[in-house]
Amino acid sequence: MTGRQIIDVAYGEGWDSGRRAVLGPIDASVAAARDAAGLPYAVVLRQASAPGLIVAHVAWESHYLGLWAYDAQGRRFLEMDLRRLDKDRLFLLHQRGWAYAAEGMPEFASDAGRVTTELRPDGRGTRIVEPKGDKGGSLRTIAEVPEERRWFPVPAFGQWQGLLAMLDFPDAGGCELREVTETPEGEPAEPNWSAPRGMRPRHLDELFTAGTRFTTDEVYTVWDPVEAGKLHLPSGRLVARDPTYGSCAEDAGFTVSVAPGSYPVQLASAGYTAEFGGRTLVIDEYTAVRVLISGRPTVSWEPALLDGQDERLLRDGEFYGFGVDSGTCSFADANMAEELAGRFRDGPVAGVRQDGDTGISIVDDPATGTNLIACPSGRGDGSYPVWIGRDAAEQITCFVADMLVLHGATPAGSTRTS
Repeated sequence: MTGRQIIDVAYGEGWDSGRRAVLGPIDASVAAARDAAGLPYAVVLRQASAPGLIVAHVAWESHYLGLWAYDAQGRRFLEMDLRRLDKDRLFLLHQRGWAYAAEGMPEFASDAGRVTTELRPDGRGTRIVEPKGDKGGSLRTIAEVPEERRWFPVPAFGQWQGLLAMLDFPDAGGCELREVTETPEGEPAEPNWSAPRGMRPRHLDELFTAGTRFTTDEVYTVWDPVEAGKLHLPSGRLVARDPTYGSCAEDAGFTVSVAPGSYPVQLASAGYTAEFGGRTLVIDEYTAVRVLISGRPTVSWEPALLDGQDERLLRDGEFYGFGVDSGTCSFADANMAEELAGRFRDGPVAGVRQDGDTGISIVDDPATGTNLIACPSGRGDGSYPVWIGRDAAEQITCFVADMLVLHGATPAGSTRTS
């Protein structure tokens, strides 16, 4: 985008790369109303004298601004994912650029060079260079990105020179913006994009409802929850962690706490039948663990977070979870989590109570009135999210660690009859 600095501005639902036209054009006044309400819309910036363009996807309700830059062949060559973490500032969370070696190379060609930068507000970041795309090696280094390229001012509606500045457009501040309106074609168009969204919980209540069936490659039936005992939380601050770890960030506990007390821990289990060696076997699996705070119905869910974690920074499908490397997860009070985990690692010498049938282990500390309850972590090692349930009065009903065994499954009804 070079030459005379006149930029045509159009608004719509998105960008139709096939037709190289604004998808679902809307009037500037409609776009301004959406901007003020936080609703999604797209801004298309085109230089009158050049074939390239910039598309901005705006969704303030989701704290999101996404930028795509297109070259003369209509290929996207730069992506920026920015998040509105402050009222007046955007943070660059993710950036990826593609280098096309020839004009005929298709968009996102597997052998197109790539440079990806991932940043965090605390100053950390990584840079991944893949000079041959999927066809060669990669180099991962610390991202050396100055503060002024991590944080950008939030552009006021209509003042899109700020978007150009983010992309290092020459003389961005001196550009003249010219609003244009494209004529809609046919029926109103649906947006072809959506703001990134972290993983959302799925059917957590059903995991603990005996008789519920789920369909994946197999048909699972949910059994009655396994009672694992009562977890003592004298501080009210819950820790979920691998009990074989030493000191870890999870020991501080989640930022949302409950009233000090003792709460039942339940393991969700489900099974399916399989044929092996001419025999029909029932395969059982633990699918989730729940700390039950009240018996009231859960009407909403939110992620359980540690200090410094921010849901607004999650990209599509991402989640904050606790890591497991031993096939075992555990729950304890923040005041004693590290100490009790150490005793768990010492095993029977430290007085660990174990149930060989369920795989549940409990470490008690009578002096402080705390304990640690450990159990198998679904299918083993990995990272697992914890969700907080709330009732209609927004009071906490439970904490659920989803082992993700049935996260992608489809509920298929119940085997129980009334």
